[in-house]
Amino acid sequence: MEAPSGRRTTRRLRAGSFVLLATVCSVLFAAPAYSEPPGDGETSTAPVETPTTEVPTPDPTTEAPPTEAPPTTVAPPPPTTEAPPSPPTPVHRFKMTVSTVSLSDAYWQGDGSSELVVAIKNTGENVGKDTVTGYYALPSGAQVTGGYGSGGCNVAVGAYSFSCALPQDAMGQIVLKVNVDPGAWKTITAGQITASIGAYQRIAPISFAFTTPPTPGIELNTSAPPLPAASAPVDESFQLAVRLRNTGVTKAVGAVEIVTPPGVDLVTFPTACRSHKRIAGDRDRCELGDIAAGKEVSGNFGMAISAAARAELPLVGAVHAYLAPPGLDMIETRYDYKITAPALAGSEAPLPTSAPPSPPAQRNLDSDLSLRNQSGGDGSQLSSMPIIGAIVALVALFGVFVVLSLRRRMRLDTGEDDSLRADEIEDVMLVPVSGGLGGKSEVISRSSVPRSLTLPRLPDGPVAGSRFRATDDPPKRDSED
Repeated sequence: MEAPSGRRTTRRLRAGSFVLLATVCSVLFAAPAYSEPPGDGETSTAPVETPTTEVPTPDPTTEAPPTEAPPTTVAPPPPTTEAPPSPPTPVHRFKMTVSTVSLSDAYWQGDGSSELVVAIKNTGENVGKDTVTGYYALPSGAQVTGGYGSGGCNVAVGAYSFSCALPQDAMGQIVLKVNVDPGAWKTITAGQITASIGAYQRIAPISFAFTTPPTPGIELNTSAPPLPAASAPVDESFQLAVRLRNTGVTKAVGAVEIVTPPGVDLVTFPTACRSHKRIAGDRDRCELGDIAAGKEVSGNFGMAISAAARAELPLVGAVHAYLAPPGLDMIETRYDYKITAPALAGSEAPLPTSAPPSPPAQRNLDSDLSLRNQSGGDGSQLSSMPIIGAIVALVALFGVFVVLSLRRRMRLDTGEDDSLRADEIEDVMLVPVSGGLGGKSEVISRSSVPRSLTLPRLPDGPVAGSRFRATDDPPKRDSED
């Protein structure tokens, strides 16, 4: 019965402790609510009254004071800024000079190689660096075999085109290697080069000039006077003088054909022409009739040149002459004429057309290492079999060296000795020599030199041409015995 009373007492103590703890905590939290005055330490519990002032309500009949309008401020005008100057307008322009493809006397010996030089200068304004692109076309009988550029120009021979990246006032040159066929001098015409920068374009002719062919029995001369000076290119006219002479021994029927460069036309014929006709757009034929041996016929042909062609001077044309003696083959010759004029007033001098030195050739490693067929001088192809045979021989020689080395190593491994056999070594023999000094015999020693190195070894059988017989065969006796 004591146990329950003890538990009850414990619970009461706990409850009392909890109540005491709660009271102490409430006192501690409530203490900051009261403040001590700065004077003595007495506490004042009287509440502090806050004075209140009443604001009178406005009389509804009282008029409100007039409100003044805010002062108006005028915004200052915006600062005047000048517009930036517009960039200068670029003007794309260039100058181009084309040389003549001149064939020397070597052409009549079969050498038709020559050069064509094109000089281009960037004369544009406010363009910086411009690129001139163009292409070229040669007449039938002439081919381009190579080319190179200088001063920023490049040539694409296979594509018949070129390009020049030139700064302002800079000049570049293009050099084309040209070959003319042996019989092309009779029918060849002018070529053409076209170049452009954007909308600006220039077209120039390509002329071919030949020396007089070494043809006996005929003589031809032509001449064209220089055109007068002018301030600007205009349409002009001039006279072309032609003189044909029969240097053969018989009379012959003569004729001439006038070939004009682009922009030049034949407009009048001399009275020496019995008849004339146009063969092509740039070729006219004049029949002169019979020309006696040692006689000549001359005449002046009227030519007209356009202003565009006048700006491209000098130009080259040609005159072909024919003599047909009765019963003989026709004789043909050629003589070129040049149309010249002073430079236009105020124009710049023509660009130089001397060929610049070619760049050094760069060897291509791929082409040097590749085995390919090359053409010989007679048109045949050189075979690659000698190269293959040399490679096979080197491989075989290397194989022989390898086999010999392996065999020697196998001998050493198996214990074989390369020394001579016992029967191949000659023993040392002491041979007494009598008759020496003082009657004493001298003994001379012989060196043990291998017999195989001093004397050849005889075969085991009988030797042809000797009287010796093999030991196995019994000696034969003569029939007399």
